[in-house]
Amino acid sequence: MKSTELKEFFFRIKNEIEDTEEQPSSTLTKIYTDILYDNGSISDYELKYFEKDKSQINGFSFSEEEKRLDLFITHYDSSEKIEEIKFGKILELIEYAKNFYLQSTKKLYQKINSKEEAYDISKTIFNNSSDITTVRIFVFTNCVCSTLPKTRKEGKIEFQNYLYDLNQIYKSSLGGAESTDIYIDFTRSKHKVRCMLAHKTKNKISSYMAIFPGEVLYNIYKLFGQRLMNLNVRSFLQLKTKINRGIQETLLEEPSRFFSYNNGIAVVVDNIEIAQDKEGSYLTSASGFQIVNGGQTVATLFRTKKQNSANFTDVMVPGKITLVKKEDIEEIVPKISSSANTQNVVKKADFSSNHEFHMKIKKLSNKIRTSQGQLWFYERMRGEYQLQKMKQKDLGKNKKSKLLEVSLPNMKFTKEDLAKYINCWHYLDPHIACMGAQKNFVTFMKSLNDKKFHENPDEDFFQKYCAISILFNKTAKIIKNNSSIAGYRSQVLNYTVSMISYNTSRKINFNLIWIDQDLSREFKDLINKWTLKIYETIQKTAKGKNISEWCKKEECWEDLVDRNFDFTKTPPEFTNVKKLSGKSVKSTKELFSPEDMDNIKKCKSIATKDWEKIIVWAMERDDVHYIQIQILQSLWGQSLQNWKRQPSPKQAKSALKTIVKAEEADII
Repeated sequence: MKSTELKEFFFRIKNEIEDTEEQPSSTLTKIYTDILYDNGSISDYELKYFEKDKSQINGFSFSEEEKRLDLFITHYDSSEKIEEIKFGKILELIEYAKNFYLQSTKKLYQKINSKEEAYDISKTIFNNSSDITTVRIFVFTNCVCSTLPKTRKEGKIEFQNYLYDLNQIYKSSLGGAESTDIYIDFTRSKHKVRCMLAHKTKNKISSYMAIFPGEVLYNIYKLFGQRLMNLNVRSFLQLKTKINRGIQETLLEEPSRFFSYNNGIAVVVDNIEIAQDKEGSYLTSASGFQIVNGGQTVATLFRTKKQNSANFTDVMVPGKITLVKKEDIEEIVPKISSSANTQNVVKKADFSSNHEFHMKIKKLSNKIRTSQGQLWFYERMRGEYQLQKMKQKDLGKNKKSKLLEVSLPNMKFTKEDLAKYINCWHYLDPHIACMGAQKNFVTFMKSLNDKKFHENPDEDFFQKYCAISILFNKTAKIIKNNSSIAGYRSQVLNYTVSMISYNTSRKINFNLIWIDQDLSREFKDLINKWTLKIYETIQKTAKGKNISEWCKKEECWEDLVDRNFDFTKTPPEFTNVKKLSGKSVKSTKELFSPEDMDNIKKCKSIATKDWEKIIVWAMERDDVHYIQIQILQSLWGQSLQNWKRQPSPKQAKSALKTIVKAEEADII
């Protein structure tokens, strides 16, 4: 890599840290974990800071199914240039994170205030200490270090130690979710992977048939985890992995028949090495190793051995290995996946920054200005703001970016942020937002791609969600400044915004917030009261359960909405809300669900001439009931009258089924 590229990356990170009000180490942890999540190195994670008696973490990830614990510890250097960090310091940081684990196995949680965020994970470690066999410690630093730490085995626990200095994290950031840099040396295993050339084409795409011993696949998954499936679209979309009972039963009861019963795996590589012995050819190494089909098989195989101590002596897995040049991967992999899988192909682009929805939001952010002439920056792709900031840097005396004159750091939001805003405000699903940025984003994109979200991304939409971004930012600051709120701040934030939406029927005056680019004093006072009440309530209703996990449950939200969140002084932003004297604003809450509202909005967006086309088409089909046709005719009549009367929720829900079919048939 070029030194200039590394320096630019260093300053991008430094600028991002300086743009926030958070602790530098917290922001650095967030940047690094986002990158590692994107390339599959880590799974769902939470950022929590704890430091006491040579024990420290900045975040963690715990896989209950795999019984694997990841701990993150961060070192930030505020220097204006890239500094070297001594390897001794790296080992010290590893020891601090390791101490947190060891002390947690000895009831550290009893010495922590139960209102602190570290309480939950420390208690979780204690409760699962007999099952945890792998602890991965990740050291994050914006310095560089030439020595990498080694894996250590202590009793039954394997401590896998990873250093992500500036060099390592930069390499990880280049590939993003498409990274395929996995190299596997199969000669290190005592089990050989028998492999033979099966087919070779003129365009240099070669196919091999292989037989993978179960033990080999177990060790590969143990080392690389979900990174093996970065090109597997369905793995990318999956929200929760469930053990395939059929696969598990075969592994436990009839391991010798696994080869016969299982369809096997499909793998792509960009390089492969094969050797010969007296029994035939076998695989010695492969690079760019990616499982594009059969990821569920490998994951279940891993968990079955991990949880049931299964004997894999007789387990063999059939495999097809396709050698593909790196530049052809994007074209070839979807074809391999769709041919090997009878399910409908899902394009990863539908869940990425290249989706039409995000492109429209980006265009709006480039042209809509505030009354002060400023622009809100929509970060469609990670790091876009910092890159733009550096490109527009004034090389004069102050060396400030011209971008800061137009788009301040607090006037930026990402596609993941927007998904959180929509799920919390529009769908009233704060528990989904509490599952983490990536799960929340995928949930929203599924609603969008399934045509269940019908808000039109126009200027009003953009200004509305900029106002909601202001609401999130100001609420976060209020929570941070409230010393009575000792932890679970992100959860309280999500629930507070949803509670405001719920109690105002989503009808606050967004235009007022947009004009002022701020919230009124009365609104901030109300938020201050409600955030504390929400913080205290979620701890009580958890009833001793892990609070972070409790906040991910819909029951947590349902309990909160049953409580009275009243107010005496009406903020100016609530001028759109009808409030009866002496009664809670919740009493006037509209009865329509977010889904009802989306369905109605979709129906009203259909032009009269298109209603006519749909009706004619529907009347010729056997799968459209006559009652549905009557509803379509009724809505056609309402469209002729410019929707003086809007569709009922039931009418809209029924009509939408036919509308979707008509769109798929290209009728409209």
